[in-house]
Amino acid sequence: MDATMTSKSLGACKVPLDRLRPHPLNANVVPEDLRAKLRAHISSNGRYPFIVVRPHPDEPDCYQILDGHHRVEILRELGHAEARCDVWSVDDHDAKLLLATLNRLQGQDVPIRRAQLIHELLGETSFVDLAGLLPETDAQLEELESLLQFPAEEIAALLDEEALEADKVLPRAMTFVVSPDQEIHIEQAIELASDGTPGRDRRSRGLANLARHFLEGRNDGEILEE
Repeated sequence: MDATMTSKSLGACKVPLDRLRPHPLNANVVPEDLRAKLRAHISSNGRYPFIVVRPHPDEPDCYQILDGHHRVEILRELGHAEARCDVWSVDDHDAKLLLATLNRLQGQDVPIRRAQLIHELLGETSFVDLAGLLPETDAQLEELESLLQFPAEEIAALLDEEALEADKVLPRAMTFVVSPDQEIHIEQAIELASDGTPGRDRRSRGLANLARHFLEGRNDGEILEE
């Protein structure tokens, strides 16, 4: 986060939902499937991360949402009267910086550790119930589970903290902005290029195969090294 940002937390409190206002520049949109999972979480246990707000700059006794727009919408749908909020004192500039960063600053899972966590949860929860709560799709959950099919020594090596730190070869998350039509074509191509072998890294293998074939064609058929 920008080192020049100055903010002060005024503390946590419960705020009536009718006093919460969305920030007009909020750009975060959650896909319907993930929104449904968030709703299921809040509906089942009533727990959720605090909504980050600031005193509204134009409406007395109201608050402007900086992080948690979807949670507030879901709380309204579920009939809640108030939300747990963390109130920050920030000016307009810092409010926009927070709006741009709070939904984007997040860590990255080590896949094998995520796979172990999923495996433990599947021992306590059915696949259908778990898939309805976690952000992964059914296919992604199956791929994570398949990671545990590696030989025991390979899993041990993957979990070795020193090796992870030394190699710094954690998988990267890549994001692209595409149209719905483009997404359909890309997904179909990736599935075909992955050779249909289930598990592990099927989708990433498909994308890598597409890129490799393209580069081979650009290099007059020369086979590029892995």
